[in-house]
Amino acid sequence: MAQLGQNSGMRVGIATMLASMSPIAASTHSSRARPASAVAASTQHPRLGMVLAYIHQHLGEPLPLRKLAAVVGLSVGRFVTVFRQTVGMTPHRYISLKRIRHAQALLRQGLSPSLAAHECGFYDQSHLCRCMKSACGMTPSEFQLTGQRKPSSLGTEALPSVP
Repeated sequence: MAQLGQNSGMRVGIATMLASMSPIAASTHSSRARPASAVAASTQHPRLGMVLAYIHQHLGEPLPLRKLAAVVGLSVGRFVTVFRQTVGMTPHRYISLKRIRHAQALLRQGLSPSLAAHECGFYDQSHLCRCMKSACGMTPSEFQLTGQRKPSSLGTEALPSVP
């Protein structure tokens, strides 16, 4: 009988410990994007500001993870983890959204979708079209016709600004 009391007490202790850890686990392992400013990103991990600036300067070029990780002196795996934890999204998602926003700015200025795609680092116009359709719900041509984003487009994920 004494053992039964000890086991149930242990279960209560474990349940209490797990309940107290759940907010930590939720914040650490959450898949939701946690937007951050570039200033916050650079203070949390000082070298991350360097890679954000590098991404913005080389947005029209291929940006392989190996190269980005080398900029900050981390392994590829560690770089992806630090970037995701600090910025709130993966490097690939961040770069894609930045390219889409840059393409939108060029399209607003009257550039053709094919030139905008080339300037922003997309493989071709159809690649830009697929990415914009997925992120914004409209093609580059539709975007040019309306001149603005749909209310549900691209505003759901805040991107850090770069100084």
